[in-house]
Amino acid sequence: SPTKPCVRVPCPDFDEERLEAYGICLTAGNLANDAYPEATANMIRLLMRAHDHAMNARLIALMVARSTGATTIGGQTDDSAAPRIFNAAALAATDYRARYGMALEDTLEIVIPAWVREVIRADMAWKAGIDLTEVSNAEIDAKFTVRNVRPQWVDDWQVRGASQFGNSSAMTAWPTTVDFLLYAAGTFLHGQGLSLDLGVVRDSVLNETNDHTAAWSEEAHLIARVGHESRRYTVPFNVKGNSGAASPEAEARV
Repeated sequence: SPTKPCVRVPCPDFDEERLEAYGICLTAGNLANDAYPEATANMIRLLMRAHDHAMNARLIALMVARSTGATTIGGQTDDSAAPRIFNAAALAATDYRARYGMALEDTLEIVIPAWVREVIRADMAWKAGIDLTEVSNAEIDAKFTVRNVRPQWVDDWQVRGASQFGNSSAMTAWPTTVDFLLYAAGTFLHGQGLSLDLGVVRDSVLNETNDHTAAWSEEAHLIARVGHESRRYTVPFNVKGNSGAASPEAEARV
């Protein structure tokens, strides 16, 4: 037909994201603080670090909730960790770019637990015939960037649960699976709202019990997904350093 098809600009739907408020409050005794001020100072430091971890875990959880359900990337049961993880990232990125018509060299973001670096390092250290006992973080990152994937190594995700790092039971073996998120840069926005830090507060109510507020703060955050899609993948692996089987010609040369 000589008539060109004409596409109308669609009226977009609106998704609402609301700020979530996070706060801390620490009460200290006047007499205890006078006798042992170092105990109060140490408690404030511990509280602030715990708050940072809790906030980080919550923001990552919001990103996970706004991603697709986990898709398992298969392979052979004896695949070793390093090549399995690198190849999973490359496969996922290639599929994502093709889905949205992106340029072949466009860099995608991958969010992955920081302990995976040690998994990759341990797996490469097992490889026969190559001294890879010292593999730098830069070398590991380069394996991703050469595939046009930028890794974001995060804490407070896939930790402290059953059979995970940071649990009350000591780990005695490397994990055998990990989840990661993959998306185009700019897919997520981190919004911020009010931020209050009252510091030390003394009031009539606490004065009656010879106490005071040693720390009090509140802040608001949100995570909004504004891009096409964030995908979540699951990758099984084994830390064993296997290499691919050598060809008969290569074995003859050995």
